[in-house]
Amino acid sequence: MQIETNKEYEFKDDQFLWRYMDLHRLIYFLNSENIFFSPLNSFFDPLEGITEKHLHDKEFLDALDQQREEEDGLAKKSKEELIEEKEEIKERFKSGLEEIQKTYFASCWYLGVRESLAMWDSYSNKDSVAMKFAPEGLCKTIIDSGRSFDNDDFDLMIHGKVEYFKISPFDPKDTGLKNAGHRFKGFLKDLSYKHEEEFRFLAVQNNNKKTYSFFELTLKNLQNLDFAIVTHPYMEPWKHNNIYNILKTKGLENKLTVSEIPTRRQVFDTP
Repeated sequence: MQIETNKEYEFKDDQFLWRYMDLHRLIYFLNSENIFFSPLNSFFDPLEGITEKHLHDKEFLDALDQQREEEDGLAKKSKEELIEEKEEIKERFKSGLEEIQKTYFASCWYLGVRESLAMWDSYSNKDSVAMKFAPEGLCKTIIDSGRSFDNDDFDLMIHGKVEYFKISPFDPKDTGLKNAGHRFKGFLKDLSYKHEEEFRFLAVQNNNKKTYSFFELTLKNLQNLDFAIVTHPYMEPWKHNNIYNILKTKGLENKLTVSEIPTRRQVFDTP
């Protein structure tokens, strides 16, 4: 695969890449040693993969709506032309976004210094874990794996930080968005998702005649990677021990650690 960077980025010394997941995802990761990529159309955000071009189409659609309200006195033919123009742009907006979401596959990571309680709440339950990786090592491993990956249906992987702007509702006066300078699709999200502080890898499918439900890249030899597996702050001790025993069968028990987020039970010694 060809490897590209969306925009230049750097990691701070105290930052980590975190992946919050349920127990089944953890077991799959341990058994396969693969990083899982999901298609953008499987994500909650319906505007995943949106581009500056899509946003300008959306702005034009909003303007047409306003024009239609203000010009009720137009002749029937003019109104029909206005409606037809709007439907044409709307269909272009929808079909373009659907195609991107079908053929772009993302591996999403939270970039932060510490655990995120918001991410625990959004993407896990009390039986879940978070994988915590040193960012440089993880990026190098995934990029190296991508370079050696051989499949004619996937020939491009992009990596970089997601940026957050006023997308919905769209603010055309947002100077940050105007000067974002993104080279590739898939790295713009609305400000309402800012808590995710996302870093992502995107694998791009070039053959849309085939349908893939996921994409994977191997990490190989997990023992040599700098990472930890953090259990949910409210996980019961016996469940933590179960995960320890699973990891022990893989020689990875030293990777397990408890959450550093304090609970009321820890602070006040109450149930």
